Amino acid sequence: MCASKLLRLLIAGVSVALLAACSPKQAVQSVSMMGESEPPVVDSLSFAQVALREKVSDSLAIRPSWTYYQYALQAMDNQEWLLARHYLDQSLKELVSEKYDSTYRNVSVAEDSIYRVRMPNRIVRALDEVYPNVADVTDSSFIKNDVSIEGVDALDENEADSAALQGIVNFLDTVDVKQFSLPVEFNERVMQEIYYMTNGARQFTEGSLNRKTAYDSLIYAQLEAMGMPRDLIYLALVESGFKVKAYSRAKASGMWQFIPETGKRYGLEVDYWVDMRRNPEKATMAALKYLNRLHTEFNDWLLAMAAYNCGEGRVRRLVKEMMADSTWDTTKVVTYWDLSLPKETMRYVPRILAAMVVGHFPEHYDIQVEKQYLPEFDTVTVFDSFPLEEVAKLLGVTEDTLRVLNMELVKWCTPPNKDHYLLRLPVGTRGAFVEGYDKMEKNTFSSWHHHKVQRGENLGAIARQYGISVTELKQANDMKNDRIRAGKTLLIPIKVTPKKSTGKKPTKVKTYVLKQGDDIASVARLFGVSQENLRTWNSLDAASVVQPGDTILVSKPELKPVVSPKVDRPVLKKGEKYQVQSGDTYSAIAKAYGVPVVMLMEANDGFNKRLTVGDSVVIPELVVSKKRKSEPRSEPKSSPKDVKPSLVGGYYTVQAGDNLFAISKKFGTTIANIQALNNMGESVSIHPGQKLKVEGEASTSAAAAAASEDGFVIHEVKKGEGLWDISRQYKVTIEDIVKWNGLNDTKIKVGDKLKIKK
Repeated sequence: MCASKLLRLLIAGVSVALLAACSPKQAVQSVSMMGESEPPVVDSLSFAQVALREKVSDSLAIRPSWTYYQYALQAMDNQEWLLARHYLDQSLKELVSEKYDSTYRNVSVAEDSIYRVRMPNRIVRALDEVYPNVADVTDSSFIKNDVSIEGVDALDENEADSAALQGIVNFLDTVDVKQFSLPVEFNERVMQEIYYMTNGARQFTEGSLNRKTAYDSLIYAQLEAMGMPRDLIYLALVESGFKVKAYSRAKASGMWQFIPETGKRYGLEVDYWVDMRRNPEKATMAALKYLNRLHTEFNDWLLAMAAYNCGEGRVRRLVKEMMADSTWDTTKVVTYWDLSLPKETMRYVPRILAAMVVGHFPEHYDIQVEKQYLPEFDTVTVFDSFPLEEVAKLLGVTEDTLRVLNMELVKWCTPPNKDHYLLRLPVGTRGAFVEGYDKMEKNTFSSWHHHKVQRGENLGAIARQYGISVTELKQANDMKNDRIRAGKTLLIPIKVTPKKSTGKKPTKVKTYVLKQGDDIASVARLFGVSQENLRTWNSLDAASVVQPGDTILVSKPELKPVVSPKVDRPVLKKGEKYQVQSGDTYSAIAKAYGVPVVMLMEANDGFNKRLTVGDSVVIPELVVSKKRKSEPRSEPKSSPKDVKPSLVGGYYTVQAGDNLFAISKKFGTTIANIQALNNMGESVSIHPGQKLKVEGEASTSAAAAAASEDGFVIHEVKKGEGLWDISRQYKVTIEDIVKWNGLNDTKIKVGDKLKIKK
């Protein structure tokens, strides 16, 4: 017997038991009323979307069984099938354990009976949707996707008894609260959370503290740059356990658990292709901006964290109500501890404070923390959409390696709906990527269509309908097999239709003839592109108006010509430019003239535009004299008299605008090292004129690196840097750096010192 049938029998038994718990009259009334408030059936919507429209009274909506049922529907709507199954299982468990007592005193006996009869049927219908999809997903992928169902969702833990609390108190009595950057008082609510995190959720806490070490430098640097408390890092521990792809509550995602609406408000794009809530750097910056704004409003970090969890509107209202209460002492400031918040938020802030205590003293709680590291990477901006499989094959790495580096990518390729995307590559592979850029297969799709599967349809019929292959259809929807079911929505890639042209520059674009009532905005929505792109592709300024009958481009023009078997290239004299011919690529031109392809693309803005027949291309190596080519490579030397040391006797004098993070970077040391040398404890407070003892491998060379030499500054090459990065940093060209430093080629190594003209 299959699992779904067994579960049906179990739920049927639960339903009978629940019904039997009612009086005969109530049971008859309950059965007779079943189905009266069924959600309306809408053909264009999925089961989850329809079910989410169903409402219950506020008194019923607070029940855990209903809450977990809603979480399940939201997970189904996001196609997180295993997570949905977990929440449905949890909903059933809660339904069985819920008793009609004083907890639900606002619910009548009849309403309670109806709810108990209908909920098992709701769960069965939801499972009918979930199980066919779960069959296509293995448990290993569930783990691989780092779906988080821990943290603040688990609120039913056992409380500590008086003996356990006394043990916690004995230790906390020895702790100096000044070492914490968040305001904390060791009340019973905080101590109960310390007990929970070191007992019931011990495994979660230990795993989270280990993962935290990989993100410490990233998060602490941003906290210090914004002047925010370092211990806010523990909010991310409670939210996600530092799982970048965590997805838990009401569509919240990422390390900082943004819901889509809030994420978009703070610059985290969420669409079919990318989920920037999973990007550690961008999500951290967004979370800190949000928390900083909340602190500006409430002037209290605990209230800011509470608002982060349950919404600033609720906290704002409760603070106003408290201050308006006639029994409140108006001379006092309302704090987090004074408010009666939702159950989750009442545990949320104390749990962050508990995580902070445990995080500062893991050894006391016998928690082992081992340093973890994020993989190093190079970056490159791409202007085409690539299947990750293609990039992996080119670089000789696995596709999973690229996915780990580019966590925000939701699907199988870089986003085809963007003009450019910053792609992370394994360290040391950027050169191979640039070299093979023109050889890689790009996605040739201009727009996307949503197709709802009808009864009797199969992948072959749907693929033929849209003129694509079954493989392309499966790839676009990340399908592992050919099974589909009626009602499922598939994403259909629409291929670019080539347009014949007799002009000099052949184009391959998709066009659209405007109809009555069309404008730029409506056409942009129709083809899933931005208005800005439409205006750029069609040379329309902001004041331009389109008319019915006009033909416009609705996909990015591809100006790259068809490759011919052989291209004859002239011998160029110094200063001459090469005129692009049919079949040319940056890689081919670079190879023909013996220059690095990166240098050629840099000299001709090749990372921002494609080659077009007739373009004039600068060959940068031609302007380098033969004399300089033959000179041995030498490192620039700085005269001692020009160096203005920033250290006097091993001490640095703090300047206006300095912070510990900037000073540590300047001298190649760490914040912790500076704090230890100056007996600062955990404090990060410094003031202009203060003298700090500084030791670090770069302490003597940092001043020299910033010193002038005949109008130049000296840049010391860091790990992972190439001439491309350095040229972008100083807003110069690679060719200039090569010329200024007498380099024979573009190869540099860590520790090289390069002259950069001011």
